[in-house]
Amino acid sequence: PPRSTQSRSSAASDVYKRQVSTQSTWGRLFFVREIDQRKMSSTRQKLYEEGEKIDPSLGKGPVEERGCTDIICLFIYLATFVALVIVAIFGFNHGQPEKLIYPYDVDGNACGYSEGFEEYRYIYFPAPGNYTRNVCVRTCPESSEELVVDCKPNKRVKVCAFVPGKTSDPNTFLIYGSKPVLDRICLPINSEELYQKIRPAIEAADKTQEWAVDLEKSWKVIVGVAGLSILLGFLFMVFTRYFAGIITWICLGLTLGLIVALGFFLKNKYDNFDVIDVGSEDSQQEQELKKEKDDRDTYLYGAYIAWGIAAIFAVAIVCLYSRIKLAIAVVKCAAMFVNDCWSSLVVPPVVLILVLFHICWLFIVGVYIYSIGEIDPKSNAVIRPLILDSKTKYYLYFHIFGCFWNIALSLAFCEFILASACAIWYFQRQDKPFYILPSIKRAIFNHLGSLAFGSFILAIVWTVKLWLEYLAEQSRQAHNQVTEFIFRVLSYCVSCFERFIKFLNKNAYIQIAIQGKSFCESAAAALSLMIRNAVRFGVTSGLGEIFVFIGKALITAGAAAGGYFYVTKADIRHQISSPILPTIAFIIVGYVIADLFMTVYSMSVDTVLQLSLIHI
Repeated sequence: PPRSTQSRSSAASDVYKRQVSTQSTWGRLFFVREIDQRKMSSTRQKLYEEGEKIDPSLGKGPVEERGCTDIICLFIYLATFVALVIVAIFGFNHGQPEKLIYPYDVDGNACGYSEGFEEYRYIYFPAPGNYTRNVCVRTCPESSEELVVDCKPNKRVKVCAFVPGKTSDPNTFLIYGSKPVLDRICLPINSEELYQKIRPAIEAADKTQEWAVDLEKSWKVIVGVAGLSILLGFLFMVFTRYFAGIITWICLGLTLGLIVALGFFLKNKYDNFDVIDVGSEDSQQEQELKKEKDDRDTYLYGAYIAWGIAAIFAVAIVCLYSRIKLAIAVVKCAAMFVNDCWSSLVVPPVVLILVLFHICWLFIVGVYIYSIGEIDPKSNAVIRPLILDSKTKYYLYFHIFGCFWNIALSLAFCEFILASACAIWYFQRQDKPFYILPSIKRAIFNHLGSLAFGSFILAIVWTVKLWLEYLAEQSRQAHNQVTEFIFRVLSYCVSCFERFIKFLNKNAYIQIAIQGKSFCESAAAALSLMIRNAVRFGVTSGLGEIFVFIGKALITAGAAAGGYFYVTKADIRHQISSPILPTIAFIIVGYVIADLFMTVYSMSVDTVLQLSLIHI
């Protein structure tokens, strides 16, 4: 690299070393001892393009002087947001979601909704089994002794009076005792056939009510399990902070030992495999003898393969020793961040609430826009589908894409705020004791356009994936297996591309949090960093995923076990019918809280990794 670049690198390294030497926080000094400082200058030059200038201010922490990035994309997002509001207002003003829930008679009149049918809100079937003959009635007949039903006649039912006959007879009008279901449809109450059909639903409803009582009785225990999960989360972070290295080396040693033991096991099977040669000239016995010898040799070859894999694994451990130490230091440092910056645990649930709001908005406004359509006149179903014109379709497609964009942007906010908070904490700036608030400020006032850019790409991928799934479902309904298979394969390919986009976006947001550049520059820098340090990224990411899995499993299992032990041993066991549903609730609560901890932990692992690579 040019001399000027080397001087900047040395200056940044000196500033960084002086700052580290004056740190009062034990955790920061602990992580520094885990990294070989002698490799600082040479490694830093390997991480960047040849001749590219390294910002010396990075030695003091994330760039402070920041401008607004990707302003054009910001304006596009704001315009899209305003358009979404306009489309929602249009849907609320013109949509009629009632059309989707009211039953329709054979003439297409909505019972209880159409003009003149406001008081005839129930649909009645005068010939049970023949659902193409129905009529709107004021009330459901309560017994078969009634001779007349108050109804609104239509083209199939002229008179609502008792007329005996077969159900296929167009003049038949049977009156039977019925009850309204869903406050819309009259169903028989004395029909054994119908009762057998709906019996599972009735039993499920009774069981659901019983479970609801169990949950109501055990809600205090559920709250206690949530507290236990939080405690286990912090304990796991402390455990990872001190014992990540021991666990890692023990797991590697056990894996190597198991592979070697497998080889010896196969070799022992080979040694004890007896092949008896009776000296017969029978061709069948010769074939069986040959097969036994082949089986015996298979054990030997398997042993050699196992030992070969063990040798490669051992060499890999030796060659990747420094990378493994770096990965251990990174996961320890990430655990320290979660313990020190506990306020970061508030970010994922807040973002989750925001995402749930956008999902609800997606469905509610989508229903209003869809209800703008007209009733399908060709349908004879009790609940009629709607036909949308091209304008309404475009509104609906735009609404779906816009909601996808908002959901992706909410997730981008979560990732950026956590990355920025971790980057600030990494340098322990004394004048910034709070890490979340500055990160939120940077996300809104400096990098909203960049976050919108990355989430825009992800929203496009989601939209294409949804479109392919829709086409595949249409092909399935049309019994076209070839096109269905093609669309399923394309959808799978888009899902793989979606994983890559999420991975690239996450690392780009980390670079934005550190250097404050635009999305494209940050994505290119992150991609370059990953390519030039593929082994470090692979080892650290793999180790991080292992600890994330262990954390989720231990926190969930510990919380569920604690809750189950309490509801089966304490006095509450006499108040609930079964501990099954409360235990399921304990598992869900434990997993949600474990996922909250591991979301922060996983993002901090990736952030600390990039920071350590820049400052090794």
